[in-house]
Amino acid sequence: MDKKIKIDVEPIGKRIYIKKPTNGLNALVDAGIGIKTVCGGEGTCGKCRIMILNQKDIPVNEQEKNMLTEDEINKGVRLACQQVFDKDLDIYIPAASLSEEQKLQVVGEEREIEIDPICNKYHLKLEKATLEDTTPDFDRVKNALKKDYSVDVETIDYNVLKLLPKAIRDNKWEITATVRDKEIVYVEGGDKTGGNYGIAIDLGTTKIAILLVDLKTGKTIDSKGIMNPQISYGEDVMSRLNFAISEEKNLEKIQKVVIDNINEALKKLCKKNKIDCKELLEMTVVGNTAMHHLFLGLPVRQLSFSPFIALSGQSLSIKAREVGINISPGAYIYMLPSIAGYVGSDHLAMLLATDIESQEGNIIGIDIGTNTEIGLKTKDGITSVSTASGPAFEGAHINYGMRAAPGAIERVVIEPESYKPIIQTIGDKKPVGICGSGILDSIAELRKAELINTRGKFDKESKFITKDSQGNSQYLLYNKDENEDLISINQKDIVEIQLAKGAMRTGIDILMDNAGITFDKIDKIIIAGAFGSYIDPKNVINIGMFPSFPINKIYQVGNAAGVGSKRVLISKKQRINAEKLAKKVDYLELTTHPKFSDFFVNSMQFPEPERII
Repeated sequence: MDKKIKIDVEPIGKRIYIKKPTNGLNALVDAGIGIKTVCGGEGTCGKCRIMILNQKDIPVNEQEKNMLTEDEINKGVRLACQQVFDKDLDIYIPAASLSEEQKLQVVGEEREIEIDPICNKYHLKLEKATLEDTTPDFDRVKNALKKDYSVDVETIDYNVLKLLPKAIRDNKWEITATVRDKEIVYVEGGDKTGGNYGIAIDLGTTKIAILLVDLKTGKTIDSKGIMNPQISYGEDVMSRLNFAISEEKNLEKIQKVVIDNINEALKKLCKKNKIDCKELLEMTVVGNTAMHHLFLGLPVRQLSFSPFIALSGQSLSIKAREVGINISPGAYIYMLPSIAGYVGSDHLAMLLATDIESQEGNIIGIDIGTNTEIGLKTKDGITSVSTASGPAFEGAHINYGMRAAPGAIERVVIEPESYKPIIQTIGDKKPVGICGSGILDSIAELRKAELINTRGKFDKESKFITKDSQGNSQYLLYNKDENEDLISINQKDIVEIQLAKGAMRTGIDILMDNAGITFDKIDKIIIAGAFGSYIDPKNVINIGMFPSFPINKIYQVGNAAGVGSKRVLISKKQRINAEKLAKKVDYLELTTHPKFSDFFVNSMQFPEPERII
C-alpha cells in the first residue's frame, strides 16, 4: 500500500493526506481549505502565501522571487500555487491568505458593574504664556487641573511631554489632558473629552479575543477574534516554552509574532470604527502564565521545569510601547496576577467575571481550552487546578479534525434504528472536517448507540464499523464517494478524547477529594471558554467528563476570561477585587496528589448505558 503524504495545516488545525505529489494550492483547495487566490494559480497575485515550517532548503522559483521579499523567503514563506507537496509538511497559512474567518468565541455573559474609570479626560483652557507669566508648560497644565477639577498630577509621560508644546500652541492654548492615577498619559488639542477608549484582550493559547471598549460607559463598541499565530511554534504551551528556550533569539521571535498580529487587529478595529489607535488609552491582557510571559518577552526557562515558577505573582502595569503595542504614546498595559505556574490570569479573570466567590453553595468553574483550569468554590474558599487537556477539543490530533471554521462538522446525532449519522456543519457548507463540539457529539452518540464500549473500543462485529486505509476501525460520518471525501472517527481519535476528557475529570475528582465532598453536594457548574460555549452539556455527561448532574444546573457563560479582562479595564475597584481574589485562591498540583494515577485511569472510562441521558 502506497504511503500517503501528510500535510498539517495551521492555524486551522487540519491534517490532510494526498496520494501523490500535488500542486500545493490544488491540494489545499481540494481539502476544502479556503485559501485566497485571484490569479487562478498563475503566481501573479501573491495571495496564496504559506509558510513551510518543518523543512530547510525549500525550493523557490523565479515567480516567487518576484512576488516575495527576501526576508519572507528566508522565513520559509512560499506561494502555495508554485509549490509541489511531495513530502510530509507542516505549513502555516497567514490570516491574510485565508478566505474565510474561523468561528471564534469573543464575547461572554456580562453582569452590570459600576464604572470606575482608570483614565479620565479633562478639557483645559490655559492662560497664554507671556513675559510676565513664564510658567513652564507642564506646570501650567498641572495648575489648571488642580484649579478647575481638583485633580492632583505629579508626573507626565516622557513621550507625551514631547508632544505638549505643539498641542498647546497649535490649538490656541486649549487642550484635553488624559490622567491615569497621578500621571498625564496623553494630550490632545481642543475638547476631546467625548472619546475615551480602551482594549481588553483574552490571550488564549489557540485564540485571541479583542474587545474595543468605551471607558466612560463600559460598553463594548466592537470585538474581533484572531488565531494566536504562536501556534506555528507549537500547538501546546510546553512546545512553545521549549521553542523559546532552545535558542537565544527564539523568545523574541515568538513574542514578536503575537505582538504584530495584535497590532494589525487593532488597526483594523480602529479603522472600522473611525478611531485613531492613539486614542486607545489603556489595555488589559489576561492569559495563562506561559502566554503572559511570552507576550511580555519575559524569560520562561523557569516555567519549563518543575516546580514551574512564574516570575511575578503581582499585577503589572507596563507601558504599551515597551512591549511594542501601537496605541496611545503614554498608555499602559495592565496584567492581572498569575496564580501559579499553570494557573494564569485568564483563570482569575474567569473567577472574577462569574462572581463565583460571592455565590452561595459549592460551585465548580471550568474554563475549557488547550489548558483547562478548574476552580472549586466551597465555604472554605476557592481551590484551583490546571489540566493539560491538550488540543484535541480544538480538532488537533484528530484524524479529520480541524478548528471551528466553515465546513467543520459541529453537531452529530446517530439515528437509533438505522445507526446512520445526521450531521450539521458550520455555515451549512460541504463537510471538510470535524471540530471539537462535533467530535464530542460523535463519541457520546457512539457510546449511546453502544458502538463503542466503556473502554472506548469499537464493536468490530457491527456492520456500521468499517476499516480505514491503515486498517484502523472507524465510524463514517460522511462519505460522498467510495474511499473519497470521507470523514470518520477512528480508534485513535477516541483515545485522544479519552485523554483530554480524562485529564479534566481527574482535575474535578481531585478537587472534590481534596475538599472532602462528593459530587452530589455541588450546586452549580459554570462552563466558560470558546469550546465550552458550543458543547452539548448532556454529551459532556454522557462521555463521563462530568459525573451525572442536572442539566439545569450547568451554565455556559462564553468567554468569561474576556469579560474579566474588560471588567478590570473599566474599573479600578474591579482591579482591587481581582488582586484580593488572587491571594485567596489556593493552587493544587495534580501530579503530586497521591491518588492522581487511580483517578486518571478511572476517568478514561465511558459511562455504562444506564447512566447515559
